[in-house]
Order: sequence, then structure tokens, then C-alpha cells
Amino acid sequence: MGGKIKLLIGTILLWILTTSVFSQIRENENFIDSLAFNTQSINEELQQIKDNYYVIIPSGMAGNIGVFISDRGVILIDSQWSELTGKIQELLLTVTQKPIIKIINTHYHFDHTNGNISYGAQNIPIISHENARIRMSKKQVISKIGSSMFKIVQKPYPPYALPTITFTDEVVLYEGTEIIELKYFRDAHTDGDIIVHFKNADIYHTGDIFVTYGFPFIDEENGGDIYFMIDAIEQLLLQSDEKTKFIPGHGPVCSKKELQEYKEFLAIIRDNVEMLTRENRKLDEIIRDTKVKIHSESLDADEFIKRVYRSAKVHLGV
Repeated sequence: MGGKIKLLIGTILLWILTTSVFSQIRENENFIDSLAFNTQSINEELQQIKDNYYVIIPSGMAGNIGVFISDRGVILIDSQWSELTGKIQELLLTVTQKPIIKIINTHYHFDHTNGNISYGAQNIPIISHENARIRMSKKQVISKIGSSMFKIVQKPYPPYALPTITFTDEVVLYEGTEIIELKYFRDAHTDGDIIVHFKNADIYHTGDIFVTYGFPFIDEENGGDIYFMIDAIEQLLLQSDEKTKFIPGHGPVCSKKELQEYKEFLAIIRDNVEMLTRENRKLDEIIRDTKVKIHSESLDADEFIKRVYRSAKVHLGV
């Protein structure tokens, strides 16, 4: 993760560790509420990619928002936090007076969808994959993030905050001269990931299938799998060229070069873990050897390699 995101998580983890409750539970039902309470400290930056195409990049634990200004109004890709909708609106007013007419959720996680609570209350249509809506409608226990010692509970969203339009494979939206392709990539980051492609502008919003903070978070308890994540990235690489722009779930706007490097990084880890798993090596040996391979001493690497190992065992049938 980026330094500012790490700092925010570290501060909250320290607060949790100092409470007696933390040592008694494995599921933390207050983590998201704690984050929401601190969201006003998050700074937002609006960056232009092309005419009528922007990204809102936060300084803290929130997902990037893709922005498209059509003839009819503004379409947002992901919604961050409901507490930040005022800041987001102020930024949008610096480039357009048009209203928000549509929200698209790339997946169900709170740092990308909590803003639905605000936008849904305004009766703004929200689009997502069917699985993402199902997960937002029920209590979710999210796999541990990095080396943290607890699982996060995402509480059900109120009915008005749920996506109002869903699909199962792909759907195409037509906004003036722009063609917006929403495509499902199964079991990558979660079981409800979609990637949004502004076809004429050749800009992708990848959600958390692609991030730039280091080891991605794979929500294995809710469908995430390193093999399918790499497959999704490979498809994007095949569809793109040197002029293509990628808005990652977190981090700066990237080119195909950065996406290729990211894919190679993940593939090195997967391939090494798979090879050592075939050799029946112990997990601690696999972690140690793989960390040497990628030149990492991070504790987050340990947790990530464990997830890759579990996926490798499933794919190898061992």
C-alpha cells in the first residue's frame, strides 16, 4: 500500500490493539465505522486524463473514482465514502455544473462503495455485477488485510444504497458518442469484479484487480484467486496498447507498461509458489524462498504468499 494508506491503517490498528475487545475477537465489526469516522482527514485530488475524463485520487484508505462527463451528466466509477460526497461534489463543480446521473461499482468492498449510501439516497442509479449487489445486501466477513490480526465485517447496506441495475457477464452503455463496456472478470479480487472500459477514450477503470501499492489484496473468502487475477490482467494487456490509460483501484493513472510489470510481479510469485508446492515443500520454506525471489522482507508478503499457496493447492488438486 502507499505510505499514506499504510499510515492510516497503522493508526487504526494501534487504536484497536490498545483495546481489550481486540484480543477477544477475530472479526472486527467496528473497523469500517472507525475508518468512516476518520475520512474527513482524507484529501482528494482531481486529475484530468483527457477532455471530460478525470480521476479523483484520495490520500487515504479509499478507492480511486473514475469520472466521465457526458452530454447528460456525470458518471462516477466507484463512490468511496458517504462522508466524502461533499468534498467530491466540490471537486466536480470545478469542472462541470452537470449532475451525477450514474454510479458504477467495480466490486463490493466498503472503500469503493460506502458512498452508495449518499448517492442512493438521492435516487441516483447504481450499477454493479450481480454478486457485488448480493454481497452488499448481507453481512460480509472480509479476509484479513495484509499482516493484520483480524477479519473485517462489512455490514449490510440499506436497500436504497444497493445497486439498482446488475448484470452477470457484460453490458454496454451508450452515453453520447462514448461506448462504456462493463465486463465481469470472475474470481479475481472478489467474485464480483468488473472492469469499466471507456472505449472511445481507451481508458480502463480496473477496480482492485490492478493496484499500485505493492501486494494486492485478494479476498479469498469471497471469491478472490491469484490465478484468475493474473488471467484478468493478461486479457487487459491483450486488449490494450501504448496509448491506453488505466485507472487502478488505488494509485496513480498508469500505462500498459506499469500493468505489464504488475502482471510479471504476480506471475513470479505464483509460479514460484506453484513450483515449490509441487515439490511438497513446507509453507515456511515456500514463504522464505519466494520472498528472496522478489527481494522482499515485508510481513505483508508473508500473508500474500500464504494466499497464493492456498490457491495453488486448489489449482493443483493437492
